[in-house]
Amino acid sequence: MPAAVRVARTRPMATTQVTDSRPRAPRIPLRAFSRTEKVIAFCRILLLLAASSIILVDPKLPRSPVGPYIGLTLILYGGFSVIVFALVRGERVRQEWIARVSVAADVVGITLLTLLSEGGVSPFFLLHVFLISSVSVRWGLMATVRATILLAALYPVVAFAASRVFDGESFGFSRAHLFRPLYLLALGYLIGYLGEHERQSRRKLGFMLELLAAVRRRRPTGRTLTLLMRRLLRFLHAEHAQLTLLDPDSGRYFTWAVVREPFHYRVGLRITDQQPHRFEFAPPTEGFLVNDLRPKRPSALCYDVVTGTLTRRLMSGLERPAPNVQAMLVSPVLLQRQLHGYVVVGTTTKRRFTREDLEFLLVFVGQGAAGFETVRLQEKAEEVAVLEERARIARDLHDGFIQSLAAIDLRVEAAKLLVDRKPERLPHALEELHQVVDRGYQDVRHYLTVLRNTSRPTEGFLTVLDRLAAEFSLRSRIRVALSRPDTDPELPAGMAHDLTQIIREALHNAVRHGQASQAVVKVGARATHVYLVVRDNGQGYRGNGQPPDADGFLPRGAEPWSIRERVEALGGELRVWTQPGQGTEVSLWVPLQSSTAAGHAGAAVAQQGRS
Repeated sequence: MPAAVRVARTRPMATTQVTDSRPRAPRIPLRAFSRTEKVIAFCRILLLLAASSIILVDPKLPRSPVGPYIGLTLILYGGFSVIVFALVRGERVRQEWIARVSVAADVVGITLLTLLSEGGVSPFFLLHVFLISSVSVRWGLMATVRATILLAALYPVVAFAASRVFDGESFGFSRAHLFRPLYLLALGYLIGYLGEHERQSRRKLGFMLELLAAVRRRRPTGRTLTLLMRRLLRFLHAEHAQLTLLDPDSGRYFTWAVVREPFHYRVGLRITDQQPHRFEFAPPTEGFLVNDLRPKRPSALCYDVVTGTLTRRLMSGLERPAPNVQAMLVSPVLLQRQLHGYVVVGTTTKRRFTREDLEFLLVFVGQGAAGFETVRLQEKAEEVAVLEERARIARDLHDGFIQSLAAIDLRVEAAKLLVDRKPERLPHALEELHQVVDRGYQDVRHYLTVLRNTSRPTEGFLTVLDRLAAEFSLRSRIRVALSRPDTDPELPAGMAHDLTQIIREALHNAVRHGQASQAVVKVGARATHVYLVVRDNGQGYRGNGQPPDADGFLPRGAEPWSIRERVEALGGELRVWTQPGQGTEVSLWVPLQSSTAAGHAGAAVAQQGRS
């Protein structure tokens, strides 16, 4: 370990043994790979038709003593093939079960057909190539080799036994029964090798699908990472894996170490202040593989993730994940081309990694990093949405319910004064106070209804504005002149609600802070934006103690916070003009759709409203 890492403060390695109680290869439903079984079942029927044609065309076989047995075998094997095809096509059985049963039946049927057709033109290679190919497509090279050895051993043994039990005219044993198995072994290896390549491609695809499913599940990140590293070790047939990630919040490095043992896994976690892996010979965007860690051959095959170039570099200062590791795969963890950690995979056996293994690891790490980053951004977006909803509720309470309480407080104070000065007007004042309380109660109930139901309100935007202007004129003793379009602009429900609350807050500030007696509200809609102007004749707005500029406009951030936040949430522009003794004018514009012309509309709103 480099000296810079040894002096770092570290937590002791927490080690846990995880028993691998699940099967090595997870079971996959038939629907996932039923296409393969359907193709094999259909090809089996075609095989029987071809074999039957060859046998029936031969003039010797139908008239020979074994002719009836050949016919019976073809009928039984053909019936079995039709039943399997129907079951697989209807997806009524599991793939694992039907695959094993059909292979066993193929071995028996093909051995009998080969034996019975020895006296004429035998479809020996046609039958055996089908069986070997079906095993190769299903299970790869090793299963194909085992099946080929079984067929190669059965063929001479069954032929020799038949020659001893039956007469030599029908069944004879010759040199062909010894040489044909040799050809069969060579053919089986070639077919199995090709099938293994196809099987590995399917495994990689299934592994990537499992990766996406694991990332999307709602489970702790550490548990998901450990599970993926265990699957990666099984897939690459390796024994050691380390994952190092940079925590963007704390700036510390978290390193998960997973060791694969015969019956369990050992998992450890270490937290350091500095990067524990330093590969000075490779740039941060390069992954590499090393199959010989001896000091005499210090070279690594490097692959640049960004440029796609493949180079060989001399190694220096390479640290093994374990002392007995013989070969290594290393992939950087990149997010927006920034290094956030490494994935290191090592093996202690004589197995050597290939370029395909390196490319797969790079794709696996890239997809995993993108998946986890997407999940993290979704969680952040949910947190921001919650905060924005809380801020919206706070603005609604400030603009609605709190103003109602403030109005009730003013009327209670007025009623106290009437008790001593004009007691005869007290009943009328209490009646007005009762109406204010009732309106506040109705506003709170309406707001709760809006929170429960996100559908569009039944009242139109212009109807709400008319009612709001009438309420302020009646309740706050301020004459409100409303200038609006003749037709409803049909704004989105959220935008209409926010604009209504902005007007309410502006009129409330005109009454409470400016002691205004008149106000003008002007609303207009264009194809790209909506503009709004609220002008009063009050004493002006102090703007949180910040004076206006030479033109009378408040600086950014000095506007009423509730109005400012609503306009920012709508993506609009806000300007507030005020002068002592001359009143206040709140002007804003909100875009209806993305348009280049909308960006120039805000500059003209203030002049348009003042004119």
